Amino acid sequence: MACIEVQDFTYTYPSENAPVVRDVTLSLSCGSFSVLTGRSGSGKSTLGKALAGFLFQDEAPNYQGKIIVNGTDMAAIPLYAASERVAYVQQNPEDQFCTLTVADEIAFGLENKNINPQEIKRRINASLAIVKGDDLLERDLANLSGGEKQKVAIASMLALLPDVLILDEPTSNLDPEATQNIFDALRHLQESQKMTVIIIEHKLTQLKDLHPELIVLENGKISPIDSIEAFQAMLEQEARELPTVITRDSRAEGHLIQIKNLSVHLGGHQILDDIHLTLKHGEFIAIMGPNGSGKSTLLQTIMGLIKPSSGTIRGFGQDLSKAKTSSLVEKIGFVFQNPDHQLFTNSVYDEAVLTLKNLDMLTPQMESQTRLWLKEMHLDERSDDHPQRLSYGEKRRLNLLAILLHHPKLLLIDEFLIGQDRHNAKRWMGYFRNYADQGHCVLLVNHHMELTQKFCDRIIFVDKGKILVDQMTEEAIPSIVERGFQAFVPQVSMEALYA
Repeated sequence: MACIEVQDFTYTYPSENAPVVRDVTLSLSCGSFSVLTGRSGSGKSTLGKALAGFLFQDEAPNYQGKIIVNGTDMAAIPLYAASERVAYVQQNPEDQFCTLTVADEIAFGLENKNINPQEIKRRINASLAIVKGDDLLERDLANLSGGEKQKVAIASMLALLPDVLILDEPTSNLDPEATQNIFDALRHLQESQKMTVIIIEHKLTQLKDLHPELIVLENGKISPIDSIEAFQAMLEQEARELPTVITRDSRAEGHLIQIKNLSVHLGGHQILDDIHLTLKHGEFIAIMGPNGSGKSTLLQTIMGLIKPSSGTIRGFGQDLSKAKTSSLVEKIGFVFQNPDHQLFTNSVYDEAVLTLKNLDMLTPQMESQTRLWLKEMHLDERSDDHPQRLSYGEKRRLNLLAILLHHPKLLLIDEFLIGQDRHNAKRWMGYFRNYADQGHCVLLVNHHMELTQKFCDRIIFVDKGKILVDQMTEEAIPSIVERGFQAFVPQVSMEALYA
């Protein structure tokens, strides 16, 4: 029996001329387990929102075709009724938060359904246990890491016990162990409760062994590709390098940044504990570790966005812990974990050149370079669009472009590979490698060990606010395993290491 029927569905956003998804026909049986994938910007999130009924709330939505869920036309019912049929975990967890604390957030939907208080308490605890977030129960949402917020967003939907659950990149901020736990839990719920599960995801390798039904979107249309291996092979064949940013020769010897005895306390909790770290010219460094271990805090402290409780950060001939963040922008480029935290203008082009304008560096040569980059990012036709019209992955690339073009000596990048398909992820890692080879330093928070092993010089592994491992990449991998974090090292890396 079909649970979801999509019939010749086409959707165009308001003020847009071309549809984002077109002529989509799809049938999913009740209790099925599916993964929806495709390149960044292919229409995956749009289709997911349509299935959840999100796109039919405008006065005159521009669509053709039908979406039927359990016999109900999703375009014919209000959003509150749609949410009774489909639970939807959004790509950016902050977009769906309605309260201030973890417990209140998970209880919010249940209270609106007039569930008994004792049952609400039971479901809060049960849903947090599924995502292994029991320790988050008493926390404020504002103090959670990106990965912890994703756990809460998933738990809040699981607590509703939906018949259909759609998750838009639910593990993009999660470490490898948490990612596998979530995928395994969703598969178990699908099998034990006959829940229909659709995961919009780029992390196909970790889903492969769960044997999902594959749906590939290509330019808004369903692709005939029907296996994960075939889709990944296609992306590999299309790989090509990104252009080189025009840059001054910044090769130099010695240390770029030196951090000593650094500790940070936030909200009564110690987030970083006695950090000692040296960053050198020409290095491409990966920061890895479990969710909530302090990785983002470390980057923000170097950038001056968070003041240390103790210790020093020296670089560029000064104590950075006492410098104004604005004074560091020319030397340090920073990309936040959440792309929406870093969009300030009304057009894609204006966003790309904003830092150049602020630094009085927007020359005709840099204008040409900006246009070249926008074309390479497939954003040239979106130059006049508002940045919020972009997909999550496209926003990430725009964030990066805005801080790259003035070629800062140090790049601090927090989970940039979120929302990037395999093709884009490899291209960007290759670009960061080349950028470091020019004498700059790149410090990247990420969870992709295979890409780290291929491109990065060094791994810094953080847990509970402490640096456990700081070694060259090939030496760091066995050290990470020895400390009990095998989930961070994929089997292919282990086989290569011990061959």
